[in-house]
Amino acid sequence: MTRWDIDPAGVRSVLTNTEAVAQEFDGQMQTLNTGIEGAAAQSSSEIVASALAGFAESAAADIGFVFTRTGACLSGAAQATNAYVEGDLQMAANAQASADAAPDPRSTMPGYGR
Repeated sequence: MTRWDIDPAGVRSVLTNTEAVAQEFDGQMQTLNTGIEGAAAQSSSEIVASALAGFAESAAADIGFVFTRTGACLSGAAQATNAYVEGDLQMAANAQASADAAPDPRSTMPGYGR
């Protein structure tokens, strides 16, 4: 049987750090777009400007995929960890309910109640 051993606080720390790095993507994309636009303008060449625009257009889907995948991974890891914690809480509640529902073992002992 596979055993799970997840440290929710550790996962939360990793997710927080990863989210902080991912938030920098927007600024980096703005810098990239500004650089491409500047290079196109400074080149004074229709061919270079067209090539840079084509590059930006062709890379947009791949870059968008990185953003989408990063968000989905962060969300999935958080949801999985929350489910793990909820499962632990449910197992503890079930164990406690089962312990409370168990018959009193003294009633099966010889000589009890005499």
